[in-house]
Amino acid sequence: MADLFDLGDLPSWLQVPEVDLETATRIRRAVSGWLRDATGLTVWPDPVPDDLWAWAVELAAMVYNNPTSANAETVGATSVQFGDRARRAEILAAARRAYSVAGQPQFSFPEPDWSWTSSTVRG
Repeated sequence: MADLFDLGDLPSWLQVPEVDLETATRIRRAVSGWLRDATGLTVWPDPVPDDLWAWAVELAAMVYNNPTSANAETVGATSVQFGDRARRAEILAAARRAYSVAGQPQFSFPEPDWSWTSSTVRG
């Protein structure tokens, strides 16, 4: 089964010296959960398509930089506003549009046969 991204590559994508295995695993689980919910996919395609991979990496950066999904944070005189919620919603909406199969037939159906005729039986 394919993973969205390799845990060992996470530090280079996030541009940090290292990410411990436990943190990287939790990040990937959170991102997988969001994308599975949005797409309805139960297994990731192998290889993972570029759009899913890019969304996963961007979502991973959001989780790494803001693990509690805070809207704002103030430490002393320094205040930071996070715009992650809106961007995360955009990514998940795009994934939903691209991959969700909700409301679509899951099986193929034969073409209708319009050659049938009807007759009225009178008795």
